[in-house]
Amino acid sequence: MSRASFRVEAFAPLRLKSVLVTTHRNTSAEAGDRTGTGFWDEWWRRSPLPESIDPFRGGLKNYPYRSFHRFFRRAFQAEPTEGKKLIEVGCAQSVFLPYFARHFGFRVLGLDRSEIGCERARRILEREGVAGPIYCADLFAPPAELVCACDVAVAFGVLEHFDDTAGALRAVSRFLKPRGRMISWVPNLTGVLGRYQRLLDPGLYQAHRPLDRESFAQAHKDAGLEVESADYLMPIGLEVLNVESWKRGLVRKLVVRAHGLVSRLAWLVDDHCFQLSPNRWTSPYVACVARKPGAP
Repeated sequence: MSRASFRVEAFAPLRLKSVLVTTHRNTSAEAGDRTGTGFWDEWWRRSPLPESIDPFRGGLKNYPYRSFHRFFRRAFQAEPTEGKKLIEVGCAQSVFLPYFARHFGFRVLGLDRSEIGCERARRILEREGVAGPIYCADLFAPPAELVCACDVAVAFGVLEHFDDTAGALRAVSRFLKPRGRMISWVPNLTGVLGRYQRLLDPGLYQAHRPLDRESFAQAHKDAGLEVESADYLMPIGLEVLNVESWKRGLVRKLVVRAHGLVSRLAWLVDDHCFQLSPNRWTSPYVACVARKPGAP
């Protein structure tokens, strides 16, 4: 379920893979899903199993995961996480589930509609020695035992594939207990990176609904959630762009390496010279932290 080239799989890394309503959608198709299960089965079939997340590893290649770790530490700093239940919606081939278990003490579980993606998520959990059930189901029709069962729900690179962003957010919020927290991000396709991705692969670009910080935050509010923060994540990340549809050859290799070089130069400056600010134009992600209303 998460997603095309802008899907966060591994930062090899993180590639890319509305009508707002007030009623609950029953299926992904009704919410305007721009992809399908077959799309993701084929995507995961081609993808190598990603490496583990180590937020303390140095080097420019690991810069994104260090950035993510700082983001999650800020998001969780106000409340204890040990023993709390966290679900990742769109968990296909996820390296985040073992990361959340190891570094924050969450009891983790995942849900995805791709059987291949779910099997790969199970293989990663087994590889990392982390226990956690993986459910193969549509987020709009989840198993009954998951409804209102979790303290935290996360979704990375999922929500941008639905025309009805608020409807998809509302569906994800069903997993949360009252006062539970939702943490999500989508690729930033409203700035320079979005225009560039559209040039690189128009078909893949059309599989995403462009959302900026304001529209993403508003979708959370329209879904009945209380927004705690919404902002851009990382100053730049050209490796999020995807050219998988291109034929393998010199041109493709040069473009991919150029993306990596530009990103790493910027990360080098941010790490060792002066801080670069996340922004609308070049940041690869838009992130939001929100809370489900109600009494705990």
